[in-house]
Amino acid sequence: MMPVNTFLRSTFFPGTLTFVTEEVMLDYKKGKRKMAPFVAPRVGGITMDRQGYRTDKYAAPKIAPQREISVDDLVIRGMGENIFSQRTPADRQAELLGRDMVELDDMITRREEWMAAQLLFNGKITMKGYIDRNNSNYIEQDLDYGFTNKVILAGDNVWTGASAQIYANLKAWRLAAIQASGKAPTICVLGQSAADAFMNDADIQKKMNMYHVLLADINPKIVSDAVTYIGRLPELGLDIYTYNDWYLDEDGNEYPFVPVDHVLLGRPGMGEVLYGAVTQMENDQFVTIEGSRVPKSWSDNQNEQRMIRLTSRPVPKPESVDDWYVAHVI
Repeated sequence: MMPVNTFLRSTFFPGTLTFVTEEVMLDYKKGKRKMAPFVAPRVGGITMDRQGYRTDKYAAPKIAPQREISVDDLVIRGMGENIFSQRTPADRQAELLGRDMVELDDMITRREEWMAAQLLFNGKITMKGYIDRNNSNYIEQDLDYGFTNKVILAGDNVWTGASAQIYANLKAWRLAAIQASGKAPTICVLGQSAADAFMNDADIQKKMNMYHVLLADINPKIVSDAVTYIGRLPELGLDIYTYNDWYLDEDGNEYPFVPVDHVLLGRPGMGEVLYGAVTQMENDQFVTIEGSRVPKSWSDNQNEQRMIRLTSRPVPKPESVDDWYVAHVI
């Protein structure tokens, strides 16, 4: 199995909160800077409305990958098993159950990373709840926070264009995020094409070499297999990263979690992941279970199969919809 990377989810949505119902409560805000009013003499005070805070009830989407274990899986030698192995089908069943559970958990984790990426770069998540394993029938569900802090560069202003102003762009987008939310972004995540343009930009290179003035400290380091730390822009308080990891979509194609031509400015801990409860049959009775992962195992005696399922109902939620800024730069 490919390793699972969770840079976006772990950085921007590190917290978790579970609910006892299938619906979760989304509390988020769009910041405003209302000032207290002056009050005329002999007037006690002016009543102020509470603004910028919204609560929505949302039915958490269901993720439920499952696997089957049949007799055929247990009577043949497993991958990596000694050819003269004396292991019993019961031994192989226990190992397969463990491996399958880990793989199902990895699949859910990768889907959570996809949800974080969709929310960060698009401001909304469009989820397709499939009815069959052929991915031909589905019910669509949207999670839209009304994100507006996004810009699309065009013409010579793109980062590979003749009039590119990469440093000035980052400075302006940082200020736009501060104006919208009151909080400064500290992390800049570049898609690979955007990172190449950033590194090759003459103005950025000039700022790296200015005598006695350090406006750009470019010192690439490998943080993990998928994450590279490029450097820091001290004047802007931004640490620059690239994140190179992909997911296999339902259409059979692989796509990067961070679009290659996009830039994200944000800060750690901007939100959390909420988990709705899971209702399923246990001992012939419906039960509702609170948790981020809910396993289930059952037997199909007629067809000589054992089934395992791992269910999760995650919903990534930002604290403020204005905490980050996204740009399409190429």
